[in-house]
Amino acid sequence: MSAAAALLDRLGRPGDVRLGTAEAQTIPRLSTGLVALDRALGGGLPRGRIIELAGRRSTGRTGLACAIAAHATQAGETIAWIDVEDALEAETVAAAGVVLARLLWVRPRGVCDALRAAEILLGASGFGLVALDVGDARSPCPPPGWPRLARAAERSGTALLVIEPQRQAGTFAALGLEVTGRRAYWSGGPGRLVVLDGVESRVMVVRNRIGRPGQSLVLRQAGG
Repeated sequence: MSAAAALLDRLGRPGDVRLGTAEAQTIPRLSTGLVALDRALGGGLPRGRIIELAGRRSTGRTGLACAIAAHATQAGETIAWIDVEDALEAETVAAAGVVLARLLWVRPRGVCDALRAAEILLGASGFGLVALDVGDARSPCPPPGWPRLARAAERSGTALLVIEPQRQAGTFAALGLEVTGRRAYWSGGPGRLVVLDGVESRVMVVRNRIGRPGQSLVLRQAGG
């Protein structure tokens, strides 16, 4: 990383810092509905920024994203979910609490189409959250795509949540979360119906340009 890029990363992108002013800009937040996560992030996901939610398959990254989407729609936000691998199931997200009437489901033909869709949706404004779910797609976002998405998110004031196997936005992401694993809890026993009681996810705040990175959280979500 060049010295100029490193300095820009420390100071923040346009919108994070205003030269010649004594007061830092207050960045509006989108609550995740998860008290511990909101507290760690200073109120929730920063609006108008790129947020990366990374984790290997089966770590619970999609479940966490669904919980965030559910809370947003229940709070009256209109959201969009860009589903690169066409893996989203309406019944599953509805069971997670997502209000389907406030969800726009986009199924692009690949990563490049997904990036164009994200930029169009951000440009349209009116969305509280746009989730860009690349799944385990092997074609990563090309580097020129990140600055375009960062600018579009800032102009619209929409939180862009990128769900991916590993972080790749670099300095263009304001926030980076990594899900390192999950554990299911079951109730019941011999002679009794066994039901899912809840899921515990371990999340690390690995990058936070507008807060404190390095925090490790254990999030507990009720079972369905």
